[in-house]
Amino acid sequence: MPKRSPWLAVTIAGTTAAIAIAVTVAALLPRDTELPGISRDPAPSVHGLTFEDVWEREQPVLVDLVPAAGEVTAAYFGYLSCPDMCPLTMGDLRRARQLLGDDLARRTTVAFVTLDPARDGPEELQRYLGLFFDHGVLALTAPDAVALEAAAERLGVRYELEEPDPDDGRYEVAHSAITYVIDDRGVVVRELPFGTTPEEYAAVLRSVLDDRRP
Repeated sequence: MPKRSPWLAVTIAGTTAAIAIAVTVAALLPRDTELPGISRDPAPSVHGLTFEDVWEREQPVLVDLVPAAGEVTAAYFGYLSCPDMCPLTMGDLRRARQLLGDDLARRTTVAFVTLDPARDGPEELQRYLGLFFDHGVLALTAPDAVALEAAAERLGVRYELEEPDPDDGRYEVAHSAITYVIDDRGVVVRELPFGTTPEEYAAVLRSVLDDRRP
């Protein structure tokens, strides 16, 4: 089980905690007025962060979050049992790719990284993401807890596995809900909080793709 983040109060529960985290993270980081979302200075790099991709594969393949030249990755950390923010974000990203049109959509990859690998196995990840996408997807699990912690620390992902229900063993994962837009240099050029509209996602993705056009 991953190390619990000390700043995350255990008294905050479920969806309320997750939304509060997302709002807090967005409020603490600088914002500019040209595009939706936030950017950091210096911007985080995803180089050296590795994951196992299980999308449409019989065996996982080790990958990173750096897109090919002239492309962009929208990376999101969540879990499949999430009742609201994760499926809503995936739906918004699906619509954003539709708004981009075929050419730009082909240059856009959505990467979903599970924060709950104990429950989110390869079959579950593929089935879940298949509800939203049929291509251009990375279904990712960190190789181990250390790798997941390293990625979370690098990008500022906040999460906590709550205590299981004593009756049925179920639990929720309180987590920040940020989509990290990564260019072909491996740099997080934009961070978009939960509640970003498909039109806003599309505007940011289009801007990054225009800047990095091959």
